[in-house]
Amino acid sequence: MAISWQKKSAHTPYDIDLVCRYTKTKDPSDNPVEINTQTKPMMIVCKGADLEELLKGLLSALSFIKERDFSRLHCNMDETPDTWWPGILVKVAQSLYTVSYPHRSKDYTIYVSPGETSWHFSRTLADLVIWVKDLVNRPPNRKAPQVLADLFQNRAQDNKLPITWERLELDDLKGIEAGGILAVGQGSINPPVLLVGRYEGKRGAPWLGVVGKGITFDAGGISLKPAENMGRLKADMAGAAVAMASLQLAAEMNWPMNIVALAPLAENLPDGAAYRPGDVITMMDKTSVEIVSTDAEGRLVLGDAMTYALKNPVSHLIDIATLTGTNAVALGGIRAGLVSNDASWAESIYQAGENSLEKVWKLPHDPGYQDMNKSLVADLKNSGGRYGGSISAGLFVGHFARSVPWAHVDIAGMAINDQGATGFGVMLMAELMRCWIRDYA
Repeated sequence: MAISWQKKSAHTPYDIDLVCRYTKTKDPSDNPVEINTQTKPMMIVCKGADLEELLKGLLSALSFIKERDFSRLHCNMDETPDTWWPGILVKVAQSLYTVSYPHRSKDYTIYVSPGETSWHFSRTLADLVIWVKDLVNRPPNRKAPQVLADLFQNRAQDNKLPITWERLELDDLKGIEAGGILAVGQGSINPPVLLVGRYEGKRGAPWLGVVGKGITFDAGGISLKPAENMGRLKADMAGAAVAMASLQLAAEMNWPMNIVALAPLAENLPDGAAYRPGDVITMMDKTSVEIVSTDAEGRLVLGDAMTYALKNPVSHLIDIATLTGTNAVALGGIRAGLVSNDASWAESIYQAGENSLEKVWKLPHDPGYQDMNKSLVADLKNSGGRYGGSISAGLFVGHFARSVPWAHVDIAGMAINDQGATGFGVMLMAELMRCWIRDYA
């Protein structure tokens, strides 16, 4: 699917006139969506006293028109605040989205009125959400680690973004003794990759480190997952896609900030070379880890990537990952889970979630949760069990942040649903980076 974003001119032809309108008060008797199919173009008015309310009506309206025969939509935001435009355009793009297969793909032209203050940011954000959805929906046989690294880099190069790349292939990973990434990837014929991208938009300023879990397919390794719904595990690289989208958004907007994004990419499969439950591996930072389950692989690749991130002058770290099924059990796919070692940094991410409507929930981090990761035969074990598993898994990753302010966002249950990839996390990170520019850069 392709969306072409255009500014509306006086004589622009379109099929549907979608009006987004701010209303000062909530009136239960007032219909939030008005649809007039008799006019040409069709008129749809969505109203809301706040962005969340407006988007609910917008989703209903877009569901109504999606199956209709149209290709040109006018999105009129004359009567909404500038700050609402990104959320509106992202919702339009997400709602019209179809998986990009030739027999199903449909192209749209979205005309936007007005088109000045938030125009560039809004359409760039919407395009990146669609890009992430495309990558997550991509079949796993078409995004092996090296291929996915190419896809990440190609978009930046095609858009001539000022990003410098470092790409660590199998021999490089062996050279730096990245034991976590190597262990996870050794059961696949497709070797792992650690991709690092840097955007320096403010020389001498602090660096934000963003790490995204990039398991291109997760069969669970020897601790094999159930066959039912295993195909959804093509989405286990969603965190890496969000991290790379964040990097590219900052570069595309020429934001005055410094960001380094890391994507540890591996395929977790069982074969004769695969790592085993009972193994003890050594991570890049020399931490020894007892393997309790080969299906607890994400925290291993993230741990090594965090260690590598600290080779950069990062002042804060955030990792984004489809890390634990227990996150979806705990939070129901309504909010992402948040674990952190720094209250101020956690609050920044929480507020970014509230403002972006990609909401997170701060989970406890008492020492007892970290104790769940203690091993009798190594420094750590890679699973503290299902009870409190989202927290202990996050804190396992946090071990590798050392003393740097760090936060972990678990997007399991958020990155994919029955309709496919959601693109969750891009808007959260966009809002967090704007907070970073204001408060940290």
